[in-house]
Amino acid sequence: MREYLTSVAGNQRLRQRLGKDLEDGSLSHAYIIEGPKGIGKSTLALELVMALACQSSSDPSKPLPCGKCDSCRKIAEGNSPDVIHVYRENGKATMGVDVIRALRADVHTVPNDLSFKVYLIHDAHTMTTQAQNAFLLTLEEPPAFVLFFLLSEDAASLLETIRSRAPILRMQPVCEQEIEDYLLSPARDQELRRAAMTLKNDTPSDFAAILRMANGCIGTAIELLGEARQAPLMEHRAAVSRICELLSERTRPDELLSTLLAFGTNREEVSARLLLLEMALRDLLLLNYSESAALLFFTDRDAASELAGRFTARRLLDISRAVRETLISLGANRNVRLTLVQLHSQLSK
Repeated sequence: MREYLTSVAGNQRLRQRLGKDLEDGSLSHAYIIEGPKGIGKSTLALELVMALACQSSSDPSKPLPCGKCDSCRKIAEGNSPDVIHVYRENGKATMGVDVIRALRADVHTVPNDLSFKVYLIHDAHTMTTQAQNAFLLTLEEPPAFVLFFLLSEDAASLLETIRSRAPILRMQPVCEQEIEDYLLSPARDQELRRAAMTLKNDTPSDFAAILRMANGCIGTAIELLGEARQAPLMEHRAAVSRICELLSERTRPDELLSTLLAFGTNREEVSARLLLLEMALRDLLLLNYSESAALLFFTDRDAASELAGRFTARRLLDISRAVRETLISLGANRNVRLTLVQLHSQLSK
């Protein structure tokens, strides 16, 4: 059986369905690709574009797209003038109407070297209502050579009139084994593969943590493999694990306070660590009820089960509530150090 869209991790059923549409020439002129950040929305869109342009499309012995012909490489390397990426203006939380007006001014210009033009609208869920209405005018009657991909974390945020004209492709989270297979595949970028292989061989626990913290999103796993994200994540995880140990012992309140205060005073970093702590507490609470519970933080189930056995469910709920209240306080711009001291007093009860 021919393979389709092989650079997309997991999502086998969706890939096969789109492969059939490619073979039948029945792709829509517009799609909404929905999924959380890092799930692979851009990758799916670019794979579809490459498949339409692929010079080996008529050869069933090769995957579609082949990824090796001149057209595929040009698109993959970002060198095709007919593949246009549309983003929010710098620093803006929403995509305003001016961005869409620029798209509409360009949309009737004929393609340069492909037989079609494609617009990838990133963070489409941030389009203002005015921008969406402006885009609708083009979506209803686009030039025959134009395709649109609206990349959105939440398709429901788009107007019904847009959703009715662009089928929704919902991307599913990828399991940890699929993420690992993807990262270690010889078909991947060699630098990425080398980084994944080195981490797995040298520090398997850190590699397992990255697979777990990716939360089903291959893009997140790739980001976490980079030094800029990997080192802070492992530091955060170590601090959270230590806090869980101290909370289970209840004999070293001074060390618990110093560990909390070592979170620092950067509001975002402290919040990130507390969110991880909340995730760890969630795992421990579930393990109080079921040894087979799906875990989000811990990678060693036996060790986590042993740790969970040191807590009552009531205490874990009380601790989780205190952490959640602390996160709310930080969101309200309360003093970070004072807020951590107050958290310590609640955890020490």
